[in-house]
Amino acid sequence: MARVKRKYIPDLKEFMALCASNYAKLSRITSLTEIELGQSFSLHIDSQPELLITLKQSSSHTATYELKQESQQISLKRNYLVRMYHDAKVAEVLTGLNKGMLPPVFPYPNEQMKQPDEKIQLNRFLSEWLSFCLEFGQSHSLNTTHLVFFD
Repeated sequence: MARVKRKYIPDLKEFMALCASNYAKLSRITSLTEIELGQSFSLHIDSQPELLITLKQSSSHTATYELKQESQQISLKRNYLVRMYHDAKVAEVLTGLNKGMLPPVFPYPNEQMKQPDEKIQLNRFLSEWLSFCLEFGQSHSLNTTHLVFFD
């Protein structure tokens, strides 16, 4: 008897809860420094790659941030585009490690070797990353204000 593969169906409740959590975390980080369109600030965590946060787009309903994690010591570069929806109070990863917008589900198999749940995986990673930044990060903006994140 042939085994039938089930089509991957994303869990919308889990995804929306994750995006709401990401919104709360990113709001907390971005509210601690005044940042205008095109400006950046960085989070420094000892012995970790620097995180640079740049406001790319802002309106009354949304804000889009570019998050860059870079380290010359381990030749690491990660870029994420994250959009915050203020009315729904959710934040989601728009683009990940590769160029282009992330579809809700990747067909499987595919040439890029993406998993069907790649979008939720990147949003989980963002959640863990933001939690780590809130616990251990220090902010350094262009005006040399130093902020420490405590719970």
